[in-house]
Amino acid sequence: MVKGRLKPTPANAPAEVIFDPSAPVARKPRRPGAPSASNEWHSFMGSSLSDMYRKPVLEKSADTSDDEPEIDIGKLLKDVELFGASTFKERKQIENRKVVELGGKAVKRHRTPLSVAKPALKNQKKRELKKIEQEKLLGIFRKRDKNNKHQKTRPEDRVLRATEGHFKNGILDVKHLMAAAPKPSGRDAPEPKMRKGKHKGKGKQKGGRRKRR
Repeated sequence: MVKGRLKPTPANAPAEVIFDPSAPVARKPRRPGAPSASNEWHSFMGSSLSDMYRKPVLEKSADTSDDEPEIDIGKLLKDVELFGASTFKERKQIENRKVVELGGKAVKRHRTPLSVAKPALKNQKKRELKKIEQEKLLGIFRKRDKNNKHQKTRPEDRVLRATEGHFKNGILDVKHLMAAAPKPSGRDAPEPKMRKGKHKGKGKQKGGRRKRR
C-alpha cells in the first residue's frame, strides 16, 4: 500500500459539510415590525413566568415607503359634490345642508318686501318687451305656448276646483250641468215604442175603385 494516497469515496456517501466561522453568513432580512429573536429568547429563558407568556412587542420599522395613506371614500365624494357644483347658489345650498346635518339651524330665506320687488319686476318686463321688439326687427320669432303658465292655487280652492263646474271669485257655477240635455236627432234618436194590442180607428185603405169623371 502506497502512503499518502487518498481512499476512494463511495458514490452513495453523504457530502461532507465543513463549518467555517470566518466566512460571512447571508442572513434573511427580518420582516419590518416583527419581534427580534434575542428579545424572545431572553423572555423565554427568564425566571419570571409573566415574561415568558408575555406577547412580543412589535418594533416600528424605520422604512415607511410601503405605507399608503388611508382614503376616506365618503369625504372624497362630498368634496367632488361640492366642487362639482356649477353655480354659487348650488354650492351655498350644499353648505347649508351640511350645517343642518351637523346639528345647526337652517338658514332662513331672505324675502324682499313688495315695495322693493315691484320696481324690479317692472324693469324685468320692460327688458323682456324690448328684447322681443329687437328680435322682431331682426326677423327672429320664437314659439311660445300660453298654456305653459303655471297658475298658483290656494289651499282652500283645491276642493272646489276638483269638482265639476266653473269656479270664479268664490262662486261655483254649475248652470251648464243643470240645463236640459238637447233632444237627439237623426240616427241618434231612439225608435218609437210599439203599442201592444189592436189599433183603434180605421186607417187608410189601399186599393179600391177609382171614380170616373
